[in-house]
Amino acid sequence: MRAKFESDIPPLPEDPEFREKLATIVSSIGRCDRDALLEGKSFATVMSDFDSIMVLEILLEIETEFHITTDDMLPTDGAYKPQEITNAFPQDLDGLMAYMRTVVVRVAEEKVAAKEAARLAALAATDAPTPQPPEKADKDAT
Repeated sequence: MRAKFESDIPPLPEDPEFREKLATIVSSIGRCDRDALLEGKSFATVMSDFDSIMVLEILLEIETEFHITTDDMLPTDGAYKPQEITNAFPQDLDGLMAYMRTVVVRVAEEKVAAKEAARLAALAATDAPTPQPPEKADKDAT
């Protein structure tokens, strides 16, 4: 049985439509041949100026179109430099589609985990004994 994930990200389209939309986004931003992208050629091959700025522009358009935030699309370890973003970015449409589907699942899993952690914290807070003021030390005790 598959786990059900909650997410604010709407479901991604089926592959043919998804591929077409991504090809349109990438070719528009990269001013390149859309058909070459659909044929499976790499972004670096089709776009002579494929760099970190172009990757960020693509990510921003993906955020607008598919509601996946740019932060969610960036490498999860957070330890990256601008030139590494290009290396970490998928090489072609198929890779980008697969990566986006992975990100959607990861974001949904993180949201479920955060809700569960909040639920457990609230439960622990209601079960915790009420703190009592410290008792005064008996001055006569020796």
